Amino acid sequence: MEIIPVIDVMGGKVVHASRGNRERYPLLQSCLTESCEPIDIIKDILAFYSFPIIYIADLDAIIDGEFDEQRYHEISSVFPNIEFWLDAGIKTQTEWRKVNQYFNVHPVIGSETLFEPLWLKEPLVSEKSILSLDFQKGHFLGNKALLSDPGFWPKSIIVMNLDCIGSQSGPDFNLLMQIQSQTENEVIASGGVRGPSDLLSLKEKGIKQVLVASVLHDGRLTKEDIFMLSGS
Repeated sequence: MEIIPVIDVMGGKVVHASRGNRERYPLLQSCLTESCEPIDIIKDILAFYSFPIIYIADLDAIIDGEFDEQRYHEISSVFPNIEFWLDAGIKTQTEWRKVNQYFNVHPVIGSETLFEPLWLKEPLVSEKSILSLDFQKGHFLGNKALLSDPGFWPKSIIVMNLDCIGSQSGPDFNLLMQIQSQTENEVIASGGVRGPSDLLSLKEKGIKQVLVASVLHDGRLTKEDIFMLSGS
C-alpha cells in the first residue's frame, strides 16, 4: 500500500481541512512541522518519510478559480524528484493544460468543478490525469454522466467523500467498494482514515493507494506504520 500525504492550500498557507466546510478551515497544526508555508511543510513531510507522491488541493483555485502558476513552478523546481498530484479546480481542458505544464505534476480533475466530461477520453488527458469522484451529504458532486459511465474514467480514480475529510469517522468503505465494483482501474481512497487499522482494512479490500492528512499530522500514523503497510 502507498500512503500519499495531502496538503490543502488556502490563501497561500496550508490549512487543516475538515468535512468540506472550507470557509472555516484553520491553519495547519502538525507534529511534523511548525510552518504553514507549502514548501516548508513539504520539506518537513519528506524529512519524516520519503514519500514519492504528494497530493496538493489548491482551495483558492477550487473555490475562486485563482490558480497561482508561479507557486507551482517553484514547488516543481524545488522538489524535482517528487510526483505531485494537484487539484486546482479544473473546469475545462484549457485549465487542465495549465496544470499539466509542470514536468512532475499530474492534474487531478475533480468532478465537483468539471464542466463537462467528454474531453476526459482524449488519450493524453486519460494518461496524465487522476479523476476525483467527489461526494458530499450522500450526493455525487458533478455531472451524473461522469459517475454512470466508467468509460470517462482514467486509470486512477480517487473516491472522495468530503464528509469524511478530517472527521475521524473512518473511510466510506461502502462507497469505495461500490466504485471498485464498477471498474478494473485503480481506486484510491480519500477521507476519514483514523489510524493503521483503517489502512489495513483498506489494504485487505484491494485498495493500494490512500490519501491521508489529519492522521499523519497528529501523530496517529507513525513512520513504523508506514513501513509496515508499504511492505518496506
